[in-house]
Amino acid sequence: MLLVKTYLDKSAIHGLGVFAGQAIRKGTKVWRFVDGFDRVYSPTQFAKLPKPARDYIWNYGYRVDGEILLTSDHDHHMNHSDNANTHWRNGHIVARRTIRKGEEITNNYREFDAGFCAAFLKKK
Repeated sequence: MLLVKTYLDKSAIHGLGVFAGQAIRKGTKVWRFVDGFDRVYSPTQFAKLPKPARDYIWNYGYRVDGEILLTSDHDHHMNHSDNANTHWRNGHIVARRTIRKGEEITNNYREFDAGFCAAFLKKK
């Protein structure tokens, strides 16, 4: 669940992106998993879903520690950057530096599941 004010807009990186609706100071927690709002699927649970659901989750989900995570808010539109302005720390996505209001918020997908990262890199 995103913990800061955001909005979706056209991204210079890819399709839609998540943009800061407020200035976000370095070190601010930007996202955390909230059970009941966000959803985690084991590979077995994921395999049992209908194909359209699997396709959607594959496109908008993340693979983390072998499980598939689908976020329920704008987070699933977060784009990759090699120079991301957020990073993974202690179970949260945290601002790596101050993020200006209106700036796209990005992740470095390499911080997540290695298999997901490999699939992403093949698309580039």
